[in-house]
Amino acid sequence: MSLFVLLAAANAVPEIVGGLQGCWNAPGSVRGHEAPSVARGTWHIDRLYFMLQLKSVVQGKPYKAAIIYGAGPKPGTIYSYWLDVVGGAAPVPETGSPTNNGFDVAYDFGDSVYSNHFRRSGSKWQWTIIEQQKGKPERLFAEYKLTSATCRGKKFDF
Repeated sequence: MSLFVLLAAANAVPEIVGGLQGCWNAPGSVRGHEAPSVARGTWHIDRLYFMLQLKSVVQGKPYKAAIIYGAGPKPGTIYSYWLDVVGGAAPVPETGSPTNNGFDVAYDFGDSVYSNHFRRSGSKWQWTIIEQQKGKPERLFAEYKLTSATCRGKKFDF
């Protein structure tokens, strides 16, 4: 067995994340406003990293994000970076973990934490983001219902 194969196995992203591979219609809402979007999930560098791209399809309100998932510090955990057009990037990799039907990752931006919960039901995914600002109660920030879609005609940056 090669050293590369051993390293790849030790640094594997939990397979549940790869359940988001392919293109998705992602109707949803952000802060109570409709935010229809599309998404695409792809593996990179021999399946060491997974990227989920989200793109709004609302006219005049462009939003794009690239969310990178890698292996976390302990086997079975997830590191993630959130990059988007408003400059969102977790200052350090944020750790998440698989659940029995999905995975969770929370991003700490200092003044607030955004907990992302992905739950799979059959071939569909529910993506819920809960915002926790310091000194305030938790509230729903965003939610999307992902259904499988063709990639034809959908343009993404990566």
